[in-house]
Amino acid sequence: MKALFRSLLFLFGLICFEVLGADSAVNSGEKGTFWIIPHTHWEGAVFKTREEYLEMGLPHILTALRLLQEHSDYRFVLDQVAYFRPFLERYPEEADDFRKFVTEGRLQIVCGLNVMPDDNMPSGESFIRQMLYAKGYCRDALGVEVKVGWLLDTFGHHAQMPQLLRLAGYNSFWFFRGVENREKMPSEFLWEGLDGARIPAFWLPFAYGHAYGPPRDLAGFMRFMKERYDALTPFSRSKNRVGLAGIDVSEPELYVPELVEKFNRQPEMPFVLRIGVPTDFEKQTAERGDLPVLKGERNPLFQGIYSSRIELKQWMRTIERLGTTAEKLGVLSALVGAPPDNQLIWRAWEPALFNVTHDLASGVMTDEVYTDTLRGYEFSRRLMNETVEARFSTLLENIDTEGEGIPLVVFNPLGWNRSDAAQGDVGFAEGGIVDFDLVDDSGKSAPAQISEVERFDDGGLRRIKFDFIARDVPAMGYSVYHVLPWKVAGKSKLAVKDSNEGSLENETYSAKVDLKSGALNGIRLKSGNWEALSEAGNVVVCEQDNGDFWELYKNLDGFQNVVMTRPLKAPERGKALFSNQFSGTNGVIMKGPVFCEFQISHPLGTNTFSTEIRAYTGIPRIDFKTRLVNREPHVRYRVLFPSSVTGGHGTHEIPFGAIERPQNQEFPAQNWIDYSDAQHGVSLVNRGNPGNNIAEGTLMLSLMRSTQIRSYGIGGGFEGQGSDTGLELGKELVFDYALLPHTGDWREAGSYRAGMEFNNPLLVRKAAKHHGKLPKRWGLIEINSPNVVLSALKPGKDGSAIVRIYEAAGKQTPGAEIKWNANISSAQEANLMEDAGPTLDVKQSIIRVDLHPFEIKTLKLQL
Repeated sequence: MKALFRSLLFLFGLICFEVLGADSAVNSGEKGTFWIIPHTHWEGAVFKTREEYLEMGLPHILTALRLLQEHSDYRFVLDQVAYFRPFLERYPEEADDFRKFVTEGRLQIVCGLNVMPDDNMPSGESFIRQMLYAKGYCRDALGVEVKVGWLLDTFGHHAQMPQLLRLAGYNSFWFFRGVENREKMPSEFLWEGLDGARIPAFWLPFAYGHAYGPPRDLAGFMRFMKERYDALTPFSRSKNRVGLAGIDVSEPELYVPELVEKFNRQPEMPFVLRIGVPTDFEKQTAERGDLPVLKGERNPLFQGIYSSRIELKQWMRTIERLGTTAEKLGVLSALVGAPPDNQLIWRAWEPALFNVTHDLASGVMTDEVYTDTLRGYEFSRRLMNETVEARFSTLLENIDTEGEGIPLVVFNPLGWNRSDAAQGDVGFAEGGIVDFDLVDDSGKSAPAQISEVERFDDGGLRRIKFDFIARDVPAMGYSVYHVLPWKVAGKSKLAVKDSNEGSLENETYSAKVDLKSGALNGIRLKSGNWEALSEAGNVVVCEQDNGDFWELYKNLDGFQNVVMTRPLKAPERGKALFSNQFSGTNGVIMKGPVFCEFQISHPLGTNTFSTEIRAYTGIPRIDFKTRLVNREPHVRYRVLFPSSVTGGHGTHEIPFGAIERPQNQEFPAQNWIDYSDAQHGVSLVNRGNPGNNIAEGTLMLSLMRSTQIRSYGIGGGFEGQGSDTGLELGKELVFDYALLPHTGDWREAGSYRAGMEFNNPLLVRKAAKHHGKLPKRWGLIEINSPNVVLSALKPGKDGSAIVRIYEAAGKQTPGAEIKWNANISSAQEANLMEDAGPTLDVKQSIIRVDLHPFEIKTLKLQL
């Protein structure tokens, strides 16, 4: 199977050489060096499972070790910890030689990540966990600091990567995919991120197997190497060039070292051939000092991956929320004396970190691998849920919950005080209870709305589930509520049918709903009386899509490395099915003391569509929950919100920042996109749906695709495999998203806060009634700058608390204050590996930091 891919790589190199570089061969004069870097691109899982690829790939490390033993000039590169850590565990007899070659620098460890992950769709904190886990293992187990960033096959890269890599101690970045213009792209340059950080970048014009698979005879070998060297001429400003020698799960070539020696003994060779490691070429390149500077991101690439097997993207978001929440609760429970179990949380993280390898995050796998991926996520969720509950219970045990009624503790896992929707669940063993009251920590009654009720046979309440708005819950803290049972009925807490048919309303918005189709016919922002929609919104469209997992509307070009520019506009009437072309039994609007809601279900062609639209009292957003049952192969679904903004700018959230992007293009966004002019705008918030687009004022969220692998046939490891589960036939999928019309732009609207709030709901737990050393209302931190976002609070290795913040609005922020409601014995700035740096002044539990636009800072505290 690898012979086919090797032949394709060879043919691809020859074609590009003929098109771009045959007439630009190296002139005579001083010899250059052609560095051959042997490696193997281990596939974590795609056509085979993790374990199957280990069975294939681990013997290749044995071959590399043999070559290192037999040839003193030989070098080899290994990247992913999920690949070579099992080797050390399963081949302990080879561990000493492995470590010896690593120490000598002949076996170079690069990448420093558990896998070769997608870096667009997972959160920035997920990417940092990759580095902490893998670079940490390399430090502890091998005594090596990984400094070569190595994302050879990842499908595009966001604009904050230079900063992330620099903050984690990397000195370079190697990649293949994501260039704007192949003809004008240099193979070596400085990549500058949003905050101004720069990192030397090494682009591989002919992928990562350019020097792999040469002929075994000397004449053929010489011809092959000269062709490969000359093919790099259009991209290199130097006679020193590099070619990687390895492809997918490839075995090191035993015959190459001897042929390299023979090549170099030939007279009048135009260059020297050397086997090396990435840092050899980096050092030679650094001596030139003439690298151009390129800014921005390296997106989009394969646009179909943002919504193929969409449930995997939803799993990704769920696990990220649970993992970071468990870490935050670990710090809080440690404050009250509980030792954090860092090994347990890493055990929970690892399967999820593995599952964001570029192929798995993209959803391009076979059915067997898909099932295996789900098992990994389920394992992570189970452990993370257990950790959240254990740490939350420790916190609850130390809170003063005294007072009349059943205590409910509402926890806010974000870094600012917050009012948001919350859900309670209580039961009554006492008979005769017919109603209840909900009071906050000050004893003030709070509105509640029953969503589910169980009754005893005599009509008394046995169990209730209810919604309420938890007001001003402290940052990284909690508020205690109490449920008071009543034996006398009070004001109804049930939602009733709204007599004003077709209208949803709260303090911020007034919306009109089409009761027959579920379309949102208008949404008026009360401030300024501005209509946000130009035509019906929340319209779901089903359209034909004959592409495969990787690509929208077409099949994969595996060598695609130039970013996509073909226009992707909104679907057209007459060429697709629109949900507001169909109707069913009229939906109704139910109104209660906490929220009003509209629900409807009806066909969408042969498929089933249902949607819920909810407006909460006092919450400035409209929430949507849409369910689809797809029964057609090779279609895609998008939800449309045509805005009334004209001539606006489209902005997408990326990890630790936001970037203005071209319109008419599908991009991977994090939690939100926004379309604004100087006066107004609309933000569309998602929960695990990274595929986003803005075209002609319409904000579009890709919900799902029904597709499969269509590009492979025989070769590449796909033989005899199936991928039909990717057609998503007959399975109900649920999508949560929200709309935030606003005045001003996304900065004034705080879209970054809205995105984090929607993706990190308040946690509510019942507690026993008892005294405690913590008060009824408490929060750990207060940050005085609303544009400074807390992204992580986690236990450090040495009993410290690790805090990460970043500037989210793209503006200079001097003297941002972080006040702590805990004693701080020491504070230091740290890198992403949590190594302590400069000491920070702490005065009255306040730390002040200066932040550049979109700058990330990590602090290490002893609390």
